[in-house]
Amino acid sequence: MRRSVRLLWPLAALLLLVAAGCAAPEVQAPPASGDQTGAEVTEPPEDGAGDAQGPQLTLTYTHPETGLTLGVPEGWTAYPVEDAVVAMISPAKGEEDFFRENLLVTADDQFPDPTLESYVEALADEVRRRYPDTETLESGDITIAGIEGRWLVDRFTGPKGEARVYRVVLVRDAVAYVFHGTAPTWTFDTYRPVFEAVVESATWAAAESGQP
Repeated sequence: MRRSVRLLWPLAALLLLVAAGCAAPEVQAPPASGDQTGAEVTEPPEDGAGDAQGPQLTLTYTHPETGLTLGVPEGWTAYPVEDAVVAMISPAKGEEDFFRENLLVTADDQFPDPTLESYVEALADEVRRRYPDTETLESGDITIAGIEGRWLVDRFTGPKGEARVYRVVLVRDAVAYVFHGTAPTWTFDTYRPVFEAVVESATWAAAESGQP
């Protein structure tokens, strides 16, 4: 039986969102009660704003169902996306900026008995099934908040042309988290440090729903 990987539906929704000019409701700094997804966005402590020489994470985004807490890059907007933790989208840089760099985070609690290896393999199979020209250019191991994970850089052809994706997979308490940072080939090297900074900022707070 084919195992479920809950990445591609939110990913398709995000690609449509970006292609449509980000017409969905946005969340930059909602009140403390939270946004449409119930996530809370707050100002980070002064000592947690990031290295002045690197990407600046100027807001802190907390997802109540999982407790996942992330930094949001300066000037970026967080969007509620159904069946995902959050979608972060870069600001437009003029009318010719037709590809909005973005980072989608998903949390899959439907995959049976996930391990890092089994989820990375199933995810790769699913991505290639939907995007047959996907090619993995780089990969390696990573540890985030004490959790061992896997990072990959993939190339694929999307609606706006050739793009690259910085993916990180973490499995924590039977939930598989995927960070999926996408940029066109000509800006990927510029935005990769931003994607990496968001991933490295990940921590887990107590989940309001009682889930991990």
